[in-house]
Formats: sequence, structure tokens, C-alpha cells
Amino acid sequence: MNWTFRIGPHDFDTIAALPAEAQSALDGVIDVLELDPYLATGPFGEDDGVTRITSFGTWGTLILLVNPRTQRITPLSTVWAG
Repeated sequence: MNWTFRIGPHDFDTIAALPAEAQSALDGVIDVLELDPYLATGPFGEDDGVTRITSFGTWGTLILLVNPRTQRITPLSTVWAG
């Protein structure tokens, strides 16, 4: 499958506000997600196969939507606690 991580204007602002360590770690996670988002994530809440969660770096959490029909990955929340 060819998955695409969809980043909107707000997401660019969020990523730009992260420290360099977090940006680097998030970039690596995005590469892995585009290969197989189900392998690189776990369910968030009830396992509906769409809303997923993963971590990046030491302090990062990413909540996202994985749409198997369109093969798009859409970030919902990006948190860096470091």
C-alpha cells in the first residue's frame, strides 16, 4: 500500500513549534507510518481501526486518523512533553 501522511497548514505550525529533537523524531515516525501505519501504531480508545496513537522520540505522542479507503494518515494531536 502507498500511504500518505497528510499535513495541513496548522500541522506545519505545530511541527515548526517543536524543538529540533522532536522534529527529527517525528520525521522518522512519519517515514515509518507511510510504510505501515497499523504496524507502527496502537488503537486510541475503542479499536475502530481508524483512530490510532504512536509515540516519537522520548517525550512525543501523536494521535492520528488512518483511513484505509483513501490510504491517508491525518494527524489529530501532536504533543511533546519534553
